[in-house]
Amino acid sequence: MILQSCTSSLVACNIYISSAASAALPSLLSRAQDHCRQLRLVQQQQQRKDENNDSNTAAAAVVHAYADIPYDRSSFHLAGRSDCVAEVAISLIQNALNEIELKNNNNNDASNKLEARHPFVGLVDHVSVMSITSQESGTTTPTTTAAAASSARQIGSQIDQSNYIKIHYYGMACPNNTPLATVRRKTSFFNSGGAHDNNISDNNENQQQQQYEKGECTIGAPLDFVENYNIRLTPNVDFGTAKTLTQVLRGRNIATKGMGVPGVEALTLPYIRHADHGGNVYEVACNLLEPKIGSVEQIEVELEKWIQQQKQQLLSKDDGDDMNDQYDR
Repeated sequence: MILQSCTSSLVACNIYISSAASAALPSLLSRAQDHCRQLRLVQQQQQRKDENNDSNTAAAAVVHAYADIPYDRSSFHLAGRSDCVAEVAISLIQNALNEIELKNNNNNDASNKLEARHPFVGLVDHVSVMSITSQESGTTTPTTTAAAASSARQIGSQIDQSNYIKIHYYGMACPNNTPLATVRRKTSFFNSGGAHDNNISDNNENQQQQQYEKGECTIGAPLDFVENYNIRLTPNVDFGTAKTLTQVLRGRNIATKGMGVPGVEALTLPYIRHADHGGNVYEVACNLLEPKIGSVEQIEVELEKWIQQQKQQLLSKDDGDDMNDQYDR
């Protein structure tokens, strides 16, 4: 059903699906684009009827879509008027739930691709709705942030009716404004895909998968804009060494270990490639919760310090002839 009216609040919606090779993905994209075109036609018809309506804002649009094959993960990024974006998101997610099967990376015969897949809790793993500003206003307001939270809850309530997945709300879509990381620690996220955190129990994983055919889903409206920055390491860097970089960057280590970048969440993940192309490669994935305080530039400064430390350690063990090649950025 196409909405007959759209609010003026602008939002962006990111949808992450735990599949990158499904034959259904191109069709999902095509149908979402068609849905957006239909909404724009409705908007144009409304504008012709209402002479006072001079809005040039598109009802909704698919602004980006991406399939990350090694992580077996795809993303769809929507933007536009809040209820129109919610409508397209609901349709896209429902189609995905109906047409894509969830691969369980814990099967005994799991391939390398599944072992390296991005951490996840379900087929539709994560839906994030954020307020965006128009060029005229330039700032978010309580009205626009409320629209993002309302859209997130609307999406969640609709897909929850499918009984395919369990919904977890976070941020402004949650009554307590619970952060995403806190919500994820109550699920199997940090013990799934290529991630493994010994401090988090995964006893609930099998129980949730038995109850919900397509797993779980985190849906929310972040309190603040979150920037992502991933560091792909060279094949000579093993898992243990990669974890030392994660510790150097992780913001929560500032108080306890005297290291870290403020507001940065960091996780070590395997980004496995074929042996003919360098073997196992690891990645440090970073979320910048406060990018104005803990910036990409600060991460790169700490990364350069870490590289120099690794070179010094190699000097103490070897003659260092090929040391520069091993840690070139």
